Amino acid sequence: MPLKFFGRGSAFADAHNSAFFIENNELVIIDCPASTFQKVKRMEWEKFDNIFILITHTHGDHAGGVGMMLQFVWFASLMKKRVTVVAPSDEVREDLTILLNRIEGCEPEWYDITTADCLQKSWFVKSVPTTHSSTLAGKCFGYRLKINGRNVVYTGDTATLCPFLPLLSEGSFLYAEAATFRSDVHLYLEDVLPTFEKLTADGVRVCLMHLDREDVVKKVIAGKNITLAPLYENDI
Repeated sequence: MPLKFFGRGSAFADAHNSAFFIENNELVIIDCPASTFQKVKRMEWEKFDNIFILITHTHGDHAGGVGMMLQFVWFASLMKKRVTVVAPSDEVREDLTILLNRIEGCEPEWYDITTADCLQKSWFVKSVPTTHSSTLAGKCFGYRLKINGRNVVYTGDTATLCPFLPLLSEGSFLYAEAATFRSDVHLYLEDVLPTFEKLTADGVRVCLMHLDREDVVKKVIAGKNITLAPLYENDI
């Protein structure tokens, strides 16, 4: 699997949704809630040349641990390591800067911040605008990545699959959220299940994340070629 997950739960879960991968000795984290910071600090994080945090949107269960992560890596590192925070757009970059500097009290020297369109990495393709919360209209994104040569599409929190479907082809990996409660802000599993099944029939690996009731999701996908996002087991 291209991605492993520190947690795959939704907002009220014990371990919030957050993924990572390693390429070219760089640790790349997608979203950083507080529960992710607690797990990263138990990793051998100092061995990586660079640490990146890609943010999908600024809800607390996705960005609430970024400030603590920056401070920890800076002060715990013998070399004063700087984390690079990647915002999906200029507008989200402005919001993150306010969050980190004015609310969290981070010093600018502790980190770098950039936008997705300025990121030049072999593993990065683009950010993908999507629809999620009306209060964050225009500020919610997914990502398309190329990890070890594989096409990876990550929805983030989304109410629609439409922006992501054209990015998928045989051999791709789709990491998509799955909610068992119907709402206007998340993908309702019963509605998108036929699409997931068609994608798997076309050779796309579908992995579900941001789960509100994991036990229910497991029952719904039982016997189908759909999996849950794989959890990190301290094996780095």
